[in-house]
Amino acid sequence: MQIEASIKTAAVAGAWASFGLVPFEGWMAQHPIDSALAHNLLWLSAALMFFILPAYFFVFGRGSEPFGRTWFIDPAERARYAVIAKRMFAWFISAGIVGSLWSWALSLVIK
Repeated sequence: MQIEASIKTAAVAGAWASFGLVPFEGWMAQHPIDSALAHNLLWLSAALMFFILPAYFFVFGRGSEPFGRTWFIDPAERARYAVIAKRMFAWFISAGIVGSLWSWALSLVIK
């Protein structure tokens, strides 16, 4: 099955980032780790799982090619840029809304 990036998958990736990183940050605050290396490796693994890989596959898309230096002159590249910008906007709004609601819900449960 080929993964295709779209506005819906970008919104789901934003929600996934919020669902994963908000409780992870709270967990890290409750369980301090003495080793800086272990702390950084845990954050790297959480960032990979909840932020970097979903953004790569579901927001930018695997088939996205790099833009040229003069992308703003070429109408075809501007159109590709607009598609990716819309997905990034959907990701950002979804992450913000879900993150706000999830933080509020967790603050009611965990005191």
